Amino acid sequence: MTAGLLLSALAPFLAAMIIFMGLGRKPWAGVLGFALAAGAAFAAAFLAAGPSGLAAGTADSLLAAAALASVMRAAGRSSALRGERGAVGERVEQAKAALAEAKALGLKTDQEEKETLVLYDLAKTLPEALSWAEIRPKLEGAAAGYLGVEEFALYAASEDGRLPRLVSLRRLEGSPGGSWATLSRCLQEQGLDLARPQVLRKPELAMGLPIAEGEETLGYFYARIPRGGDPAGLLSKAGTFVSEVSFAFRRIRLFQEVENLSRLDGLTGVHRRGDFEERIRYEVARARTFKAPCALMILDIDHFKQLNDRYGHPFGDRVLKRIGEILNGSFYETDYVARYGGEEFAVILPRADAEGVARKAEAVRRTIEAERLAVGLDAVEVTASIGLAFFPRDASTPEDLVARADSALYRAKSSGRNRVVDAAKI
Repeated sequence: MTAGLLLSALAPFLAAMIIFMGLGRKPWAGVLGFALAAGAAFAAAFLAAGPSGLAAGTADSLLAAAALASVMRAAGRSSALRGERGAVGERVEQAKAALAEAKALGLKTDQEEKETLVLYDLAKTLPEALSWAEIRPKLEGAAAGYLGVEEFALYAASEDGRLPRLVSLRRLEGSPGGSWATLSRCLQEQGLDLARPQVLRKPELAMGLPIAEGEETLGYFYARIPRGGDPAGLLSKAGTFVSEVSFAFRRIRLFQEVENLSRLDGLTGVHRRGDFEERIRYEVARARTFKAPCALMILDIDHFKQLNDRYGHPFGDRVLKRIGEILNGSFYETDYVARYGGEEFAVILPRADAEGVARKAEAVRRTIEAERLAVGLDAVEVTASIGLAFFPRDASTPEDLVARADSALYRAKSSGRNRVVDAAKI
């Protein structure tokens, strides 16, 4: 009797264990569990109650076993469902990550393809350019499209080793890269080699690279690094850019060497006075035809006679040469720099607005003022006065334009020197 009661009590648990082991995933687990439970219940009923109580005991045990078996099977199915849901969720997250990675890779591939096309177009069109004015828009487009920089300057070395001339200047107001004089001084103060690619950390984050062919330096590229940009990566790409343009720089320089051989002043490297007279007539006529402004800047070195008398004529020649270098490095190819007199220089700026010319003149004045020329133990300061005039605002003929700029220069010198005066203000 006692054995029958014990077996009756254990029958449902035996079924539960079999169902649990099957984890609800095997159909036969439930059937086997229920069969075992029923058999155990029948045996338990027979031992506990004998033949007379067999029906009632067996029924009670079977009901208990069936109920517990159903509960355990439901629990197994719920656990399996939760596991399947978790697996599905994990696969969804993996698919999302893969999709995001594919999109990023696609965008990168598209950008690389665009950059390659920019370089290809540059290499194809550069041989067509025969002047710095022709090559400038191609270089500016490539710098923006390939490197992604909008603030930069490009300089081209002169054939005789003088100060490089400005080919392109984009949005570098207040930057050392805005003129060659300030840029070279900045690099020198930081102990950086002009002949090597550099990342500058001060006074701004920028990069500078020589444009060279073999051992010969043909120009220089300077650019501010955009916020969030990768300095090392940009420097590497800029190396590819300058290597692509070096051949064009050499070609244009050789072409202009021949063209300018008889037009340049041997000491200062700017145009001669006779060539200036012809050019001013041409620019005024063109400005009249196209109804566009034309500016004239006349610059005079302050106290030049005293410098000659005190330090000698060789020093005076050094001053003239240095001023010529600064002017050549401060203006575009479309502008025209000439030696107008002994210590006077003239600059013609076609299609230039008054505000922009005033800023340029002031920048030139400050650059000259910052120069220190060594003579023995002395560091000699040199300054200049500048007069400005505009066609058709101030004059209607080339002669009148020169006279008005000269009057503005006279006012600058009589007002204390080392300043810029516009003819419209006298």
